[in-house]
Amino acid sequence: MAPPRDTVESPLRKTPSQTRALRTVDTLFEAATRILASEGEAGFTTNRIAERAGFSIGTLYQYFPSKEAIVVALVRRHRERVMRELDVMLDRCVCGEYGAEHALRTYLRTIVDAFGRGQKAQRLLARLGWQLDAPAAIVAAMDDGAERIRSALERLDDPDLPVPDAPTLYMLTRAVIGAVRSAAVEESAMLDDPRFEDALFRMVWGLLHRAAANG
Repeated sequence: MAPPRDTVESPLRKTPSQTRALRTVDTLFEAATRILASEGEAGFTTNRIAERAGFSIGTLYQYFPSKEAIVVALVRRHRERVMRELDVMLDRCVCGEYGAEHALRTYLRTIVDAFGRGQKAQRLLARLGWQLDAPAAIVAAMDDGAERIRSALERLDDPDLPVPDAPTLYMLTRAVIGAVRSAAVEESAMLDDPRFEDALFRMVWGLLHRAAANG
């Protein structure tokens, strides 16, 4: 079971609530992303982020204790945005806009795109995020994703994409995320190989149907 969200340590020193504070954090995020894109990990320092954002280093430290905390906060914000996008995709599948195979391929492609590949800044952010984020936060995100998938499959009620039991869903979630994480951390060219996505699809599709046949 996923730990409650408030038990996963926040990378922020304080959570912004006022409009001005929210704009400050957004500006710091934008500056950090631009530095990752233009200078890479070597140029990614708190001083450079504050300078690029137009703030003092003291302002940055009001919200973030380190550059690593900024990375983790960026990754978590990105993760939440991706999960919302996936929820929309699952809802469209449930409503019958496309079939089960298309939905699964789209879901896997979104995961690989979001957490493994993309432009320079996104790839670097993904790699650093996998290395720096708290294990409890990653586990919570995987459990959250698994629950969303289970709920969508129940609503879909499609014999071509049956609802797996808990052990099967656990294994599939970890297998997919583990493969994407390994490829990102290793900076593997496999992420750009279309056969990588296809292998993920065959693994998930095959296991779902084998589990259903044995159940």
